[in-house]
Amino acid sequence: MSNAIKALEALYKAFSDKGDVNAPAELLNLFSSSQDFLAKVKMFDEITAAHPQTEALNEYAFDLLMSHHLENHNHDEDYFDSKEWMDIEDKTIERGTELLNMLLYLSETTDSDTPVELEDFLYEFLLVDEDEFQDEHHIYEDLITHQEITEENLDTILNIGKEVSERSEIKELFTPLVLFFKEPDAKNITKEQHHKLAPIERALLAALLAYYA
Repeated sequence: MSNAIKALEALYKAFSDKGDVNAPAELLNLFSSSQDFLAKVKMFDEITAAHPQTEALNEYAFDLLMSHHLENHNHDEDYFDSKEWMDIEDKTIERGTELLNMLLYLSETTDSDTPVELEDFLYEFLLVDEDEFQDEHHIYEDLITHQEITEENLDTILNIGKEVSERSEIKELFTPLVLFFKEPDAKNITKEQHHKLAPIERALLAALLAYYA
């Protein structure tokens, strides 16, 4: 089972208070199908539209669909110059979230057998301190400002997370990212985290842990 599929299952399961919401079977099957990616996108939208109770997860699930696709082309150096990729990029440019960057980073660290670190993510992967990547610097400004936050306890992290602007592109991701970088080798979210995190936060944290496990 691919990392993306494991993360998809964890994303849905942790979203529920009781852990009794499962990823739709047809969505799991879609990830593994051999269809053209853009055909998968169309089916993805049809499947997720039929499950409005988990609408908050849709674009994060899309990131996982994209990462699953890219995993299959991970060693094809020419793929990103192909017409197929250019068509995908053109038609999905407005889709997904910043979670995809994190998934790509985790895949890279796994391939290179390097440790997962917040500083490495910000400065070596996102290159937020370089002039041509100032858009990324703006998006991740809250993480840049609070780089030492991974040393803090859960309550402090939650309080700082609440201060992140509602307009931030990583508002929902901030706390899950911090908690992941705090303990990337954790197998599951703790009972305390499950109790204190918002549903979308614990779903995202569970997805990150499952993807990296």
